[in-house]
Amino acid sequence: MGIEPKAEEPTRDLLGHAIRGEWEGFANVAEDIGEQRLLECLSLCLRISGYIVIDISGHTWPTIADVREIAQRMAAVDLDFHLTEDDAHAYLTRAVLGFEPLIEVFPDREKLATVPVFTTAALLVSYRRHGTDWWDYLNTIENALETAASLSEDVVPALLLLSRRKRALSK
Repeated sequence: MGIEPKAEEPTRDLLGHAIRGEWEGFANVAEDIGEQRLLECLSLCLRISGYIVIDISGHTWPTIADVREIAQRMAAVDLDFHLTEDDAHAYLTRAVLGFEPLIEVFPDREKLATVPVFTTAALLVSYRRHGTDWWDYLNTIENALETAASLSEDVVPALLLLSRRKRALSK
């Protein structure tokens, strides 16, 4: 599944407004794009969050303890999101890594529209590579997601092997 071009720009807008604490701008974008486009933006947030969680877990599927620690950190990020650890944890474990529909994880419409964006924004700000801005990390993630979308699952073992080998040889 590639990135829907019509969802990419509003997703970036939502993330940017959230990170900058521009709540009116966030609400305006969410309202202006309509429900269907908002759902596409939330789907992209799921994939971005999943990438980050796997990236920071050493390119492996995160453990239960890893996800709990990440959720704690996201709740503690000083971005005025009022994001709770329980909401961040539910988002990461059930929706991002458990592939449950967001509506089942967050039946409350306000949480459905905010928790995915706020958690993704907190992840981007907290775990961006040293010396880069959050949007640079987002560019890297989106490029990787686009590249991976067209690949067969048969390449996963090779990617893991070559990635680990490259890291080992660089040390």
